[in-house]
Amino acid sequence: MIAFANYNYMIHIFVIGAVLIALHIFYAIWRRMAVNSAFGNKDAARKIISGDYSRILIKEILILLGIIFSSIVLLGPMWGDRMKKTDYEGTDVLIALDVSRSMLAKDVSTTRLERAKSAIRLIAGSLNGDRIGLIIFAGDAFIQCPLTNDMGAFTMFLESVSPDSINVQGTDIGRMLAEAEKVYKKKNLISKMLIVITDGEDHENRVDAEVEKFKEIGVAVYTLGIGRSGDLIPLEKKDDTENFYRDREGSLIKTGQNEDLLKELADKTGGFYTDITNSFSGINKIINIIEDKDKVYYGSKMVKEKIDRTYIFLIILIIILSAEMFIGERRITRRGE
Repeated sequence: MIAFANYNYMIHIFVIGAVLIALHIFYAIWRRMAVNSAFGNKDAARKIISGDYSRILIKEILILLGIIFSSIVLLGPMWGDRMKKTDYEGTDVLIALDVSRSMLAKDVSTTRLERAKSAIRLIAGSLNGDRIGLIIFAGDAFIQCPLTNDMGAFTMFLESVSPDSINVQGTDIGRMLAEAEKVYKKKNLISKMLIVITDGEDHENRVDAEVEKFKEIGVAVYTLGIGRSGDLIPLEKKDDTENFYRDREGSLIKTGQNEDLLKELADKTGGFYTDITNSFSGINKIINIIEDKDKVYYGSKMVKEKIDRTYIFLIILIIILSAEMFIGERRITRRGE
C-alpha cells in the first residue's frame, strides 16, 4: 500500500499542481491561436512551420508530466516495509489534573475541565519521544495513566476523565502531591517536573508539608491556574432548567481560583505559575522547558517503517526535464530548404 510522507500537505500540493497545469494548458492554447492568427489561418501556419507542431506538442506534454511528477516527489511516496532499530530517549512529564466538581464551572469558553484537557493535549502534542503520565485528583488522587510514550493510549485515558472518576469529592492538593511523590521515588526519575492544572481550591490544607518533600527530591512544580471567582457549579439539567450545587444550608456554592496558593506552590519548588483561563500562551514556556530538560535513555526496539521511494520519481522527473530541454521547437533543416 502506498503512503505519503507529506500526506498533510496533499491538498495544497494537489491544488498548486492543478493550477500550474491549467495555466500551462491555457498558455499553450493561447500561443497556438497567436501563431495561427499571425499567419492568417491554421493551414498556412502548418505549411510554413511544418513539423514544428509535433515538437511543440511533445514539449507541452513533457512539461505537463514534469508538473505531475514534481507533485509526486513533493508528496514523498513510500511503499514496502523494512525493520529499523530505533533508540528512544526523552523527558518524563507528569501531569496532575483536578477533576473536582468545581472544574465543571463554565467561567471559560466551555468548562474548566474541558479547557484543562485542551491544555494537556497541547502539551502532549508537542512531545517528541518523551513519556507523559496523568494523575487525577479531587478529594483523593490516583494515577490515571502511567508514564508512557504511547500518545494514543494517553489520549484515551485523558478523554475518559470526569468528576465521576473519583468517588471522594472536595479538593485535596496535598493528597495529589503525595501520590506524585510516590511516582518520582518509585521510578527514580531523572527529569523531575510536575505540571498541576487546577482552580487552586484546597479543602485539606496539607500542601505545605508535601511541598517540603518535593524540595528535598528536587521536583519543580509548574502550576496552571484556571477559573474566575464567584462562578457557580452546575448540576445536570432537569426539565431544561439549569441547577447548581448548594451547601447543607441550601445556599449556592460559588467557586473561584486560589491564585496565591498556586503561586506559592510553584515558587517554593522552583517552578512558575501561569493562568490559562483566557490564553494558553504560558504553556509555550513550559514546552520549551520540557525540550531543554536532560533526556533519559529508554532503550531501543525494532520498528517497522515504510521505504521511501521518492528517488524513483525524482529520476523520472530529471529524465523528463532533460528531454524537454533537448527537444527544439523547430526542425533542423538542410541549407536551401
